[in-house]
Amino acid sequence: MNIKLDSDTLSAMRVFSDITNVTPRDCIVNEDRLIFVVNQGQAGLAIGKNGVKMKVLHEMLKKEIVVVEYADDPIKLLENVIRPNKLLSGYMTSQDDSRKVNVEIEGKINSYKIKLIRLLMQRYFNILSINIK
Repeated sequence: MNIKLDSDTLSAMRVFSDITNVTPRDCIVNEDRLIFVVNQGQAGLAIGKNGVKMKVLHEMLKKEIVVVEYADDPIKLLENVIRPNKLLSGYMTSQDDSRKVNVEIEGKINSYKIKLIRLLMQRYFNILSINIK
């Protein structure tokens, strides 16, 4: 993973860290949202009781805040993104130099989460094809 961050993104990461006491692995500016990727088990700490830390961050940064727990496995990362929906099945296939993720999800997920899944799969695992049922 070779990701370059600009000064505005680094500044947002510092504010996130100061407010939540969690150091983010990554920050992505997407539309009117800031997506912070944190280590496993740190999303609850970052969000705070009743989302209080997210409200403070929203007021300070003037953007919607999204927190996603990172995972080394693409299927597990996808599962983290779709919460509270449940992953019914998921597997990855490889053909030549390309990899594809196939998943079945309980319930419906909105188009923003689908875009987020595609963005994170490409950013961290160079997966360009995702089939969601």
